[in-house]
Amino acid sequence: MSKVAVIAALERELQPWVRGWNQIVLSQNSGTFRLYEKDGIIAVAGGIGCTRSELAANAVVAKFRPQMLISAGLAGALIRSLKVGSVITPNVTVDAASGSEYRSVFGAEMVGGGILVSASEIAESKDARAGLVERFHALAVDMEAAGVAKVAQQEQITFRCVKAISDESDFQMLPLNKFVDTQGNFQTGKFVFWVSIRPWYWGKTIALAQNTKRATRALCGWLAKNVPTS
Repeated sequence: MSKVAVIAALERELQPWVRGWNQIVLSQNSGTFRLYEKDGIIAVAGGIGCTRSELAANAVVAKFRPQMLISAGLAGALIRSLKVGSVITPNVTVDAASGSEYRSVFGAEMVGGGILVSASEIAESKDARAGLVERFHALAVDMEAAGVAKVAQQEQITFRCVKAISDESDFQMLPLNKFVDTQGNFQTGKFVFWVSIRPWYWGKTIALAQNTKRATRALCGWLAKNVPTS
């Protein structure tokens, strides 16, 4: 039995934290996942979107039966006070597609607050983000947490959520949805080619890469401090 399983979307969100850990290949009917393990902690990147995060969480639960599931990763801010690199631990996660709400469980050592909404696609425009605020009164938006929370609720496992802000509420996002495939992978090669012939996007691409790197460092710093491996 593992103590904690951490589910993220992409491996680059976990790499600074899991560097040097044991690697395990887990094959299930739902797919094949590469897991990282150290001292009873499991970490896995399941792919982009709630469907992929739910599949990954189910696979990990079936194999390891952890005591806690944590949805960890990057998120977009929906309010101005959240800046790049801010780390939030929302106590409510809402599935935008179904309206289902899931609550995080925190001990005395940790405080959580606010609402995170899991959307079915990247909120690329300011209007899309404003709509999420109006509908759900959320602080931030991601695409995976509700999938992990759903599995935790079904399996009666403790759920927590931690997200680091990679883009602020007024950041005009690049059109990234077209580069997410059906398996929840981001098609980096296609995106690089697409942006390479559109110089008017170069500045935003560089800024997003820098913000993502900063948010990833903040996220992995939080995980290293709050999910001890020994």
